[in-house]
Amino acid sequence: MKLEDWFNFYSQILSDFGFSAEKDEEAARLMHSLGREKLLDSSVLREKIEGKSVAVIGYAINEEEIENIGEEVIVTAGKAVFRCKLTPDIHVTDMEESVDTLVELEKQGCILILHAHGDNMDRIRDVVPKVGRFIGTTQSKPFNRIYNFGGFTDGDRAAILAKEMGASRITLYGFDFDDAEGLKRKKLRWARRILEFEGLI
Repeated sequence: MKLEDWFNFYSQILSDFGFSAEKDEEAARLMHSLGREKLLDSSVLREKIEGKSVAVIGYAINEEEIENIGEEVIVTAGKAVFRCKLTPDIHVTDMEESVDTLVELEKQGCILILHAHGDNMDRIRDVVPKVGRFIGTTQSKPFNRIYNFGGFTDGDRAAILAKEMGASRITLYGFDFDDAEGLKRKKLRWARRILEFEGLI
């Protein structure tokens, strides 16, 4: 996703939810200051994904879908990691999972992609000192190994990331944009719009 396209979505999202761009930027700076030498270059993602078939796993994945996953690069989005029963190659999250979960994923060789936004600074302070190396992302201005590949929720960020890194094929599993209420449903509507714009659904 081109940054100008993302920022067009981002400005609308800020207005729709009443989020603060300044807080998002503060969170990104916090992640950078705590991460420093832990921050990986995005080239590790391209090496993992480019030219390969990628399975992007959402929370609504079911047993049948899990069985259909073959020799694909597995990218999990947020709490979907608890549902897929497979160790992902890459995990995209704004860190709602426990620190222990994230540390264990990294020990198993999973690349963590940790997302900073204005509402999760406490999680950044808790998680970043305890994990090893990771990719840092922001939804505001990227800088110095804090990346912005585009995307709003863990799910659409994961799919856009796969596209950005040159996946030959992207299959979405467990993406249900209607199985939610309230704020979550509103967020999923934006995720759907973003994925439609990118031609991923």
